[in-house]
Amino acid sequence: MINVFQPNLGEAELLALSEVFASNWLGHGPRTDEFEARFADHIGVEPDRMVFLNSGTAGLFLATELLDLGPGDEVVLPSVSFVAAANAIAATGARPVFCDVDPRGLHPTVEHIERAMTPRTR
Repeated sequence: MINVFQPNLGEAELLALSEVFASNWLGHGPRTDEFEARFADHIGVEPDRMVFLNSGTAGLFLATELLDLGPGDEVVLPSVSFVAAANAIAATGARPVFCDVDPRGLHPTVEHIERAMTPRTR
């Protein structure tokens, strides 16, 4: 296995984790609610205007639902990407359409995206 990053946890983080494990509440619970409320206050929004999720993949699936994607829709994605975005799109019945990327920056350009667009692109 290739180690992509090394977690950097200090004593405060380890203590908070041990408290959560000791509570036997590992899903969305009181600590998550507290963190959401404090973060909402920090960024100046109402707590009911945001939600924390357990992964970027869950966020992508939620975004595709909020965009009301479905059969017949197409969404342009870069050909160099993680599979979760394409999976979230395909799960709605929409079609992921892959576009080329810039060979130096590995990102799509406006021209790449425009070439991949059709009247069904959302």
